Amino acid sequence: MIDTGFRDYTDAAELLKAGKRFVIGGHPMMDGDAIGSLYALFHTLTDAGRECLAVTQDVGLGKYQYLDGSMTLTPLSELPETLDGYDTAIIVDCGAESRARAILDRLAPGTKIVNLDHHIDNPGFGDAAVVHPDASSSGEVVYKVLKEAGIPLNHAAAEAIFTAIVTDTGRFSFSNSTPDSYRIIAELIEQFELDVAVLTGRIYRSKTPNRLKLEAMVAQGIETRLEGKVVIARVSRQMLDDTGCSEAEANEMIIIPKALKGGMISILFREMAPDHVKVSLRSEGQMAVNDIAAKFRGGGHLRAAGCQVYGRPVADSEADIIQAVVDALEKTLAETGGTIVV
Repeated sequence: MIDTGFRDYTDAAELLKAGKRFVIGGHPMMDGDAIGSLYALFHTLTDAGRECLAVTQDVGLGKYQYLDGSMTLTPLSELPETLDGYDTAIIVDCGAESRARAILDRLAPGTKIVNLDHHIDNPGFGDAAVVHPDASSSGEVVYKVLKEAGIPLNHAAAEAIFTAIVTDTGRFSFSNSTPDSYRIIAELIEQFELDVAVLTGRIYRSKTPNRLKLEAMVAQGIETRLEGKVVIARVSRQMLDDTGCSEAEANEMIIIPKALKGGMISILFREMAPDHVKVSLRSEGQMAVNDIAAKFRGGGHLRAAGCQVYGRPVADSEADIIQAVVDALEKTLAETGGTIVV
Protein backbone atom coordinates (compact mmCIF):
# COMPACT_ATOMS: atom_id res chain seq x y z
CA MET A 1 0.00 0.00 0.00
CA ILE A 2 1.22 3.48 -0.84
CA ASP A 3 1.52 5.52 2.35
CA THR A 4 0.14 8.75 0.97
CA GLY A 5 -3.25 10.32 0.43
CA PHE A 6 -6.18 11.45 2.54
CA ARG A 7 -8.04 8.43 3.87
CA ASP A 8 -10.53 9.82 6.41
CA TYR A 9 -14.05 9.53 5.00
CA THR A 10 -15.76 11.37 7.85
CA ASP A 11 -15.79 14.98 6.65
CA ALA A 12 -16.71 14.06 3.07
CA ALA A 13 -19.51 11.78 4.24
CA GLU A 14 -20.88 14.50 6.52
CA LEU A 15 -20.94 17.05 3.68
CA LEU A 16 -22.76 14.58 1.43
CA LYS A 17 -25.34 13.97 4.14
CA ALA A 18 -25.76 17.68 4.92
CA GLY A 19 -25.85 19.05 1.37
CA LYS A 20 -29.11 19.89 -0.37
CA ARG A 21 -27.99 21.22 -3.77
CA PHE A 22 -24.87 19.82 -5.44
CA VAL A 23 -22.64 20.67 -8.39
CA ILE A 24 -20.79 17.56 -9.58
CA GLY A 25 -17.95 17.60 -12.12
CA GLY A 26 -14.63 16.10 -13.15
CA HIS A 27 -11.52 16.86 -15.14
CA PRO A 28 -11.39 18.04 -18.77
CA MET A 29 -11.96 15.29 -21.35
CA MET A 30 -13.66 13.01 -18.84
CA ASP A 31 -12.96 9.28 -19.17
CA GLY A 32 -14.99 6.30 -17.95
CA ASP A 33 -13.79 6.66 -14.37
CA ALA A 34 -14.65 10.37 -14.14
CA ILE A 35 -18.03 9.94 -15.86
CA GLY A 36 -18.88 6.84 -13.84
CA SER A 37 -17.93 8.55 -10.58
CA LEU A 38 -19.95 11.63 -11.49
CA TYR A 39 -23.08 9.65 -12.32
CA ALA A 40 -22.80 7.36 -9.32
CA LEU A 41 -23.05 10.48 -7.18
CA PHE A 42 -25.69 12.10 -9.38
CA HIS A 43 -28.06 9.13 -9.38
CA THR A 44 -27.54 8.32 -5.70
CA LEU A 45 -27.99 11.86 -4.41
CA THR A 46 -30.91 12.62 -6.73
CA ASP A 47 -32.65 9.46 -5.55
CA ALA A 48 -32.07 10.66 -1.96
CA GLY A 49 -33.98 13.86 -2.68
CA ARG A 50 -31.09 16.21 -3.39
CA GLU A 51 -30.87 18.55 -6.36
CA CYS A 52 -27.82 17.90 -8.53
CA LEU A 53 -26.20 19.72 -11.44
CA ALA A 54 -23.86 17.50 -13.49
CA VAL A 55 -21.35 19.59 -15.44
CA THR A 56 -18.72 19.00 -18.11
CA GLN A 57 -15.84 21.31 -18.90
CA ASP A 58 -15.84 20.28 -22.56
CA VAL A 59 -16.90 16.97 -24.14
CA GLY A 60 -20.16 15.08 -23.82
CA LEU A 61 -20.68 11.48 -22.77
CA GLY A 62 -19.99 9.69 -26.04
CA LYS A 63 -20.31 5.92 -25.57
CA TYR A 64 -21.14 6.44 -21.89
CA GLN A 65 -24.50 8.02 -22.74
CA TYR A 66 -26.23 4.97 -21.26
CA LEU A 67 -25.36 6.34 -17.80
CA ASP A 68 -27.47 9.45 -18.41
CA GLY A 69 -30.68 8.58 -20.19
CA SER A 70 -32.24 11.92 -19.25
CA MET A 71 -29.49 13.99 -20.92
CA THR A 72 -28.69 15.88 -17.71
CA LEU A 73 -25.00 16.66 -18.36
CA THR A 74 -24.60 20.41 -18.86
CA PRO A 75 -21.58 22.13 -20.47
CA LEU A 76 -20.10 24.92 -18.37
CA SER A 77 -20.36 27.15 -21.44
CA GLU A 78 -24.16 27.04 -21.11
CA LEU A 79 -24.22 27.99 -17.42
CA PRO A 80 -24.06 31.36 -15.63
CA GLU A 81 -20.69 32.75 -14.63
CA THR A 82 -21.59 32.11 -10.98
CA LEU A 83 -23.42 28.97 -9.90
CA ASP A 84 -25.57 30.49 -7.18
CA GLY A 85 -27.73 28.48 -4.82
CA TYR A 86 -25.57 25.35 -4.56
CA ASP A 87 -24.21 24.54 -1.11
CA THR A 88 -21.77 21.78 -2.12
CA ALA A 89 -19.55 20.94 -5.09
CA ILE A 90 -18.14 17.43 -5.56
CA ILE A 91 -15.03 17.20 -7.72
CA VAL A 92 -14.11 13.69 -8.91
CA ASP A 93 -10.94 12.23 -10.43
CA CYS A 94 -8.97 15.50 -10.48
CA GLY A 95 -5.39 14.97 -9.34
CA ALA A 96 -4.72 18.71 -9.16
CA GLU A 97 -6.88 21.70 -8.29
CA SER A 98 -5.99 23.20 -11.67
CA ARG A 99 -7.80 20.31 -13.40
CA ALA A 100 -11.03 21.49 -11.78
CA ARG A 101 -10.32 25.21 -12.00
CA ALA A 102 -12.97 25.94 -14.63
CA ILE A 103 -15.63 24.51 -12.30
CA LEU A 104 -14.25 25.92 -9.06
CA ASP A 105 -14.13 29.44 -10.49
CA ARG A 106 -17.90 29.29 -11.13
CA LEU A 107 -18.83 28.41 -7.56
CA ALA A 108 -20.48 31.02 -5.36
CA PRO A 109 -18.57 32.10 -2.23
CA GLY A 110 -19.14 29.72 0.64
CA THR A 111 -19.78 26.63 -1.48
CA LYS A 112 -18.29 23.58 0.26
CA ILE A 113 -15.90 21.54 -1.90
CA VAL A 114 -15.58 17.75 -1.66
CA ASN A 115 -12.56 16.24 -3.43
CA LEU A 116 -12.83 12.50 -4.25
CA ASP A 117 -9.89 11.00 -6.11
CA HIS A 118 -7.16 8.35 -6.36
CA HIS A 119 -4.22 10.23 -7.92
CA ILE A 120 -1.02 10.00 -5.89
CA ASP A 121 -0.15 13.67 -6.41
CA ASN A 122 -3.52 15.08 -5.33
CA PRO A 123 -2.71 17.65 -2.60
CA GLY A 124 -6.04 17.24 -0.83
CA PHE A 125 -7.68 20.49 -1.92
CA GLY A 126 -11.20 21.39 -0.79
CA ASP A 127 -13.11 21.42 2.47
CA ALA A 128 -13.10 17.62 2.57
CA ALA A 129 -10.81 15.33 0.62
CA VAL A 130 -10.72 11.56 0.26
CA VAL A 131 -7.73 10.57 -1.87
CA HIS A 132 -6.69 6.91 -2.04
CA PRO A 133 -3.73 6.38 -4.38
CA ASP A 134 -3.99 2.63 -3.87
CA ALA A 135 -7.65 2.50 -4.95
CA SER A 136 -8.41 1.10 -8.38
CA SER A 137 -10.33 4.18 -9.44
CA SER A 138 -12.13 7.28 -8.27
CA GLY A 139 -15.29 5.20 -8.65
CA GLU A 140 -14.07 2.95 -5.85
CA VAL A 141 -13.50 6.01 -3.65
CA VAL A 142 -16.99 7.33 -4.43
CA TYR A 143 -18.50 3.93 -3.60
CA LYS A 144 -16.81 3.87 -0.17
CA VAL A 145 -17.72 7.48 0.67
CA LEU A 146 -21.38 6.83 -0.16
CA LYS A 147 -21.25 3.74 2.06
CA GLU A 148 -19.76 5.81 4.88
CA ALA A 149 -22.49 8.42 4.45
CA GLY A 150 -25.19 5.74 4.57
CA ILE A 151 -26.69 6.95 1.28
CA PRO A 152 -27.91 3.84 -0.60
CA LEU A 153 -27.01 3.16 -4.20
CA ASN A 154 -29.63 2.45 -6.84
CA HIS A 155 -29.38 0.45 -10.07
CA ALA A 156 -28.26 3.42 -12.20
CA ALA A 157 -25.54 4.32 -9.68
CA ALA A 158 -24.39 0.69 -9.58
CA GLU A 159 -23.95 0.71 -13.37
CA ALA A 160 -21.94 3.92 -13.05
CA ILE A 161 -19.61 2.47 -10.40
CA PHE A 162 -19.21 -0.67 -12.53
CA THR A 163 -18.22 1.52 -15.48
CA ALA A 164 -15.72 3.55 -13.44
CA ILE A 165 -13.92 0.54 -11.99
CA VAL A 166 -13.96 -1.66 -15.08
CA THR A 167 -12.63 1.06 -17.40
CA ASP A 168 -9.90 2.31 -15.05
CA THR A 169 -8.63 -1.22 -14.42
CA GLY A 170 -8.69 -2.04 -18.13
CA ARG A 171 -11.19 -4.84 -17.51
CA PHE A 172 -9.05 -5.93 -14.55
CA SER A 173 -5.95 -6.26 -16.69
CA PHE A 174 -3.98 -3.39 -15.07
CA SER A 175 -1.90 -3.50 -11.90
CA ASN A 176 -4.45 -1.31 -10.06
CA SER A 177 -6.90 -4.26 -10.03
CA THR A 178 -7.11 -4.74 -6.28
CA PRO A 179 -9.03 -7.31 -4.24
CA ASP A 180 -11.34 -4.48 -3.13
CA SER A 181 -12.17 -3.62 -6.74
CA TYR A 182 -13.17 -7.23 -7.46
CA ARG A 183 -15.26 -7.39 -4.30
CA ILE A 184 -17.11 -4.16 -5.10
CA ILE A 185 -17.96 -5.31 -8.62
CA ALA A 186 -19.13 -8.70 -7.32
CA GLU A 187 -21.34 -7.00 -4.74
CA LEU A 188 -22.86 -4.67 -7.34
CA ILE A 189 -23.58 -7.55 -9.73
CA GLU A 190 -25.26 -9.56 -6.98
CA GLN A 191 -27.20 -6.75 -5.32
CA PHE A 192 -28.45 -5.02 -8.47
CA GLU A 193 -28.42 -7.95 -10.91
CA LEU A 194 -26.24 -6.03 -13.34
CA ASP A 195 -26.10 -7.42 -16.87
CA VAL A 196 -22.34 -7.63 -17.35
CA ALA A 197 -22.58 -8.64 -21.01
CA VAL A 198 -24.73 -5.62 -21.85
CA LEU A 199 -22.59 -3.16 -19.89
CA THR A 200 -19.26 -4.37 -21.27
CA GLY A 201 -20.77 -4.39 -24.74
CA ARG A 202 -21.70 -0.72 -24.39
CA ILE A 203 -18.19 0.09 -23.21
CA TYR A 204 -16.04 -2.09 -25.46
CA ARG A 205 -18.13 -3.19 -28.44
CA SER A 206 -19.36 0.16 -29.65
CA LYS A 207 -16.69 1.16 -32.16
CA THR A 208 -17.65 2.82 -35.41
CA PRO A 209 -15.88 2.17 -38.73
CA ASN A 210 -14.21 5.57 -38.34
CA ARG A 211 -12.93 4.62 -34.89
CA LEU A 212 -11.39 1.45 -36.33
CA LYS A 213 -9.84 3.51 -39.12
CA LEU A 214 -8.24 5.81 -36.56
CA GLU A 215 -6.87 2.84 -34.61
CA ALA A 216 -5.33 1.50 -37.82
CA MET A 217 -3.70 4.86 -38.57
CA VAL A 218 -2.24 5.03 -35.07
CA ALA A 219 -0.95 1.45 -35.27
CA GLN A 220 0.68 2.07 -38.64
CA GLY A 221 2.61 5.03 -37.22
CA ILE A 222 4.05 3.29 -34.17
CA GLU A 223 7.75 3.84 -33.41
CA THR A 224 9.95 2.21 -30.79
CA ARG A 225 13.12 2.96 -28.85
CA LEU A 226 15.41 0.82 -26.69
CA GLU A 227 14.76 -2.34 -28.71
CA GLY A 228 11.00 -2.02 -28.38
CA LYS A 229 10.91 -1.18 -24.68
CA VAL A 230 9.61 2.34 -25.39
CA VAL A 231 6.59 2.43 -27.71
CA ILE A 232 5.51 5.72 -29.30
CA ALA A 233 2.23 6.55 -31.06
CA ARG A 234 0.66 9.74 -32.38
CA VAL A 235 -2.73 11.23 -33.17
CA SER A 236 -2.53 14.28 -35.42
CA ARG A 237 -5.22 16.86 -36.15
CA GLN A 238 -5.27 15.59 -39.71
CA MET A 239 -6.07 12.06 -38.53
CA LEU A 240 -9.07 13.33 -36.58
CA ASP A 241 -10.22 15.39 -39.55
CA ASP A 242 -9.89 12.40 -41.87
CA THR A 243 -11.81 10.02 -39.61
CA GLY A 244 -14.24 12.38 -37.92
CA CYS A 245 -13.37 10.86 -34.55
CA SER A 246 -13.89 12.80 -31.34
CA GLU A 247 -11.36 14.12 -28.85
CA ALA A 248 -12.58 11.51 -26.38
CA GLU A 249 -11.85 8.75 -28.89
CA ALA A 250 -8.42 10.20 -29.55
CA ASN A 251 -7.69 10.03 -25.81
CA GLU A 252 -8.30 6.29 -25.86
CA MET A 253 -5.64 5.61 -28.50
CA ILE A 254 -3.10 4.92 -25.75
CA ILE A 255 -4.40 1.34 -25.92
CA ILE A 256 -2.60 0.91 -29.27
CA PRO A 257 1.05 1.36 -28.19
CA LYS A 258 0.27 -0.27 -24.83
CA ALA A 259 -0.69 -3.49 -26.62
CA LEU A 260 2.71 -4.01 -28.28
CA LYS A 261 4.56 -7.04 -26.92
CA GLY A 262 7.79 -6.19 -25.10
CA GLY A 263 6.89 -2.58 -24.40
CA MET A 264 7.65 -1.21 -20.94
CA ILE A 265 6.72 2.44 -21.48
CA SER A 266 4.02 3.62 -23.88
CA ILE A 267 3.72 7.22 -25.07
CA LEU A 268 0.80 8.75 -26.96
CA PHE A 269 1.31 12.22 -28.45
CA ARG A 270 -1.87 14.09 -29.35
CA GLU A 271 -1.39 17.16 -31.50
CA MET A 272 -3.78 19.82 -30.23
CA ALA A 273 -2.26 22.69 -32.25
CA PRO A 274 1.08 23.34 -34.01
CA ASP A 275 2.55 24.49 -30.68
CA HIS A 276 0.50 22.38 -28.27
CA VAL A 277 0.80 18.64 -27.62
CA LYS A 278 -1.00 16.46 -25.08
CA VAL A 279 0.99 13.48 -23.80
CA SER A 280 -0.19 10.22 -22.21
CA LEU A 281 2.37 7.96 -20.51
CA ARG A 282 1.85 4.36 -19.40
CA SER A 283 4.24 2.02 -17.59
CA GLU A 284 4.08 -1.74 -17.29
CA GLY A 285 5.69 -1.45 -13.87
CA GLN A 286 9.31 -0.74 -14.71
CA MET A 287 9.25 2.84 -13.49
CA ALA A 288 7.03 5.68 -12.26
CA VAL A 289 5.89 7.71 -15.26
CA ASN A 290 4.33 10.40 -13.08
CA ASP A 291 7.89 11.52 -12.28
CA ILE A 292 8.49 12.12 -15.99
CA ALA A 293 5.16 13.91 -16.40
CA ALA A 294 6.05 16.17 -13.48
CA LYS A 295 9.17 17.37 -15.31
CA PHE A 296 6.82 18.79 -17.94
CA ARG A 297 4.34 20.24 -15.40
CA GLY A 298 2.06 17.23 -15.52
CA GLY A 299 1.23 14.42 -13.14
CA GLY A 300 -0.91 11.37 -12.55
CA HIS A 301 -0.41 7.86 -11.25
CA LEU A 302 2.75 5.80 -10.89
CA ARG A 303 1.91 3.81 -14.02
CA ALA A 304 -0.46 6.19 -15.83
CA ALA A 305 0.31 9.88 -16.15
CA GLY A 306 0.26 12.76 -18.60
CA CYS A 307 1.15 16.34 -19.36
CA GLN A 308 0.63 19.09 -21.92
CA VAL A 309 3.35 21.19 -23.50
CA TYR A 310 2.57 24.60 -24.99
CA GLY A 311 4.42 27.31 -26.85
CA ARG A 312 6.89 25.34 -28.99
CA PRO A 313 6.73 23.13 -32.07
CA VAL A 314 5.15 19.76 -31.38
CA ALA A 315 8.12 17.89 -32.86
CA ASP A 316 10.51 19.61 -30.42
CA SER A 317 8.30 18.77 -27.44
CA GLU A 318 8.01 15.17 -28.58
CA ALA A 319 11.78 14.82 -28.90
CA ASP A 320 12.37 16.13 -25.38
CA ILE A 321 9.77 13.84 -23.82
CA ILE A 322 11.00 10.76 -25.69
CA GLN A 323 14.54 11.49 -24.53
CA ALA A 324 13.37 11.93 -20.95
CA VAL A 325 11.57 8.58 -21.08
CA VAL A 326 14.55 6.79 -22.65
CA ASP A 327 16.98 8.27 -20.12
CA ALA A 328 14.75 7.36 -17.18
CA LEU A 329 14.15 3.82 -18.38
CA GLU A 330 17.84 3.23 -19.09
CA LYS A 331 18.63 4.40 -15.56
CA THR A 332 15.95 2.18 -14.04
CA LEU A 333 17.05 -0.87 -16.02
CA ALA A 334 20.62 -0.31 -14.89
CA GLU A 335 19.53 -0.07 -11.27
CA THR A 336 17.39 -3.22 -11.43
CA GLY A 337 19.73 -5.28 -13.56
CA GLY A 338 17.24 -5.29 -16.41
CA THR A 339 14.46 -6.97 -14.46
CA ILE A 340 10.85 -5.81 -14.55
CA VAL A 341 9.74 -4.32 -11.24
CA VAL A 342 5.97 -4.45 -10.72
